[in-house]
Amino acid sequence: MAVTTPERVRSIAKHLSALTDDELQIIIDDAYQEVKSLGIQEEYEERLNRYLAAHLGSLNIRQTQSESVGPMRKDYSTQSINNNTGLSATPYGQEYERLKNRLTAKSRINLTVI
Repeated sequence: MAVTTPERVRSIAKHLSALTDDELQIIIDDAYQEVKSLGIQEEYEERLNRYLAAHLGSLNIRQTQSESVGPMRKDYSTQSINNNTGLSATPYGQEYERLKNRLTAKSRINLTVI
């Protein structure tokens, strides 16, 4: 099984280059504990861990909202992401939730009443 590394997380979330490897590793470790508690198949753990770590890391990083080339202008969001919106606050959290729901879905019984 592949192991989630800071490089793998940054490959999907380039803005996390603002964090050191040690800072990002702590986030990866926290995400891993959450993913491990789901009890899903091991082959999916790294992907879930990567997306959850990217989500958690993104919560406190100010991201560029607009950018110009001449005469060099960058505008940043005024606040970090609103933490009250949960996993839907970032595209990484949304993907994590989508995968988690798919992988943890219980067998459904489809009944048709005639």
